[in-house]
Amino acid sequence: MLRTTVERFNAVAEWLAGEAFRRKTANKILLQQLYYRTMRDEYGLSAQMACLCVTQVSSAYKRDKAKRPHFRTHAAMPFDRRIMAFKGIDRVSLLTLDGRVLVPMVMGRYQQERFRFTNRLSDLIRRKDGCWFLLATVDLPDGTPTPTTDFLGVDLGIVNIATTSDGETIERVRQRHQNHVISKALVATAKGTDRGIAMEDLKMESPRL
Repeated sequence: MLRTTVERFNAVAEWLAGEAFRRKTANKILLQQLYYRTMRDEYGLSAQMACLCVTQVSSAYKRDKAKRPHFRTHAAMPFDRRIMAFKGIDRVSLLTLDGRVLVPMVMGRYQQERFRFTNRLSDLIRRKDGCWFLLATVDLPDGTPTPTTDFLGVDLGIVNIATTSDGETIERVRQRHQNHVISKALVATAKGTDRGIAMEDLKMESPRL
């Protein structure tokens, strides 16, 4: 049921993209006025699916009006709260061409912690191996910490003040301002790649005899 719905939705989007390109318009209101009934009566989309299809095509065409947008058979299909309803953290109700279907779902701990911040739009995707994924975007409050997925190693030495695991070497300069600049650069590198900072001291103690 999900596969049939996604394939029909993308077939309609592909057709509508051709019409939008032919008329040279990405205006959602105009496209909906012209083709809403066709999408409903001839292609069998629900009212909200038709509206989402218009939005999808309009957005794709606006990105580059010199090219006709195309939609793959199993491209992502958008779902909003009118055709999708989460039933806790383990089930979701999705509207298909043959009515609603209650689908069990699983998510990781990280996703569960942020699930309450999900907004009103998700994308349904079918992977090549047949597994289904619902990509639910979240609106996180300002200041929400970003999860650390890896670490930037920083070795503290004597000749060089620091060497990162990325291969960047920072020469020793005995100035407080320079140390501040270096520390900010290390933090920026780690933050920009979603990594924490692991510090190592390379000074070796003399062996005990």
